Amino acid sequence: MGALGIFKHIVEKQKEALSDLLEGKKQRVDLTIPLGLKINSIVKIDETKFILNEGKLKVPSPGAATHTVVAAGKYTIGPMSNYKLYLQSAMDKEDESVIQVVVENTEIVSLAYYRVIDEVFPADEDEWGVWLNYGTGLIGYKDFIIDGELTYQRTVGSHQQDYIEPMEYTETVALDPYGMTGMKIDGLSMRYAREVNKDMQEYIVVTMEKVKDEFGTVKEAGVTIMAGIELVEPELEIS
Repeated sequence: MGALGIFKHIVEKQKEALSDLLEGKKQRVDLTIPLGLKINSIVKIDETKFILNEGKLKVPSPGAATHTVVAAGKYTIGPMSNYKLYLQSAMDKEDESVIQVVVENTEIVSLAYYRVIDEVFPADEDEWGVWLNYGTGLIGYKDFIIDGELTYQRTVGSHQQDYIEPMEYTETVALDPYGMTGMKIDGLSMRYAREVNKDMQEYIVVTMEKVKDEFGTVKEAGVTIMAGIELVEPELEIS
């Protein structure tokens, strides 16, 4: 299952656009994404870190298959541009993942691979409050616990502060290379980390997301929990 059904919405919108998409009639909107990544790029991710740390990570391995970039998102926080590439495995269309590239002043400061490990769809105000209440909400609290035993610590702010307001952003997602179809995602997010070994940290990103269509209508809202690790450029093979 993709993040908040985002992949489901990607497929739906792409089907709607098939009759309208006239390749070459518009300029591509994905030419500024770092590393030469584009919508429809083929990506293979080195499995070495996952193999060497088998059983120690919550994030599943990308496997040996190639992946296709089926959509690309971007949002800006201060001087940092955040690019999200939504991937679908060539072997299993339900095997979906995300590569996130963070750029500051034209320099890549973070490159990470993420998989959704859980989704929550709160049913009422009280259930939403568990995640979003100011001062006590899980998104922004100093620790996040997985499976009752793995503790991840918030990566921003002092750990003496029990709670910090989550990061707020609006992501614009292009579903085709020419930006003829798209959506927006309003998010409230916090990142957490734990040490896997002296050379590696695993991250948990907890986000409240509202998926909107091009008219601003909220199509879905919920909480995604993604697990991931950082990569280096040579671990990506892009064509």
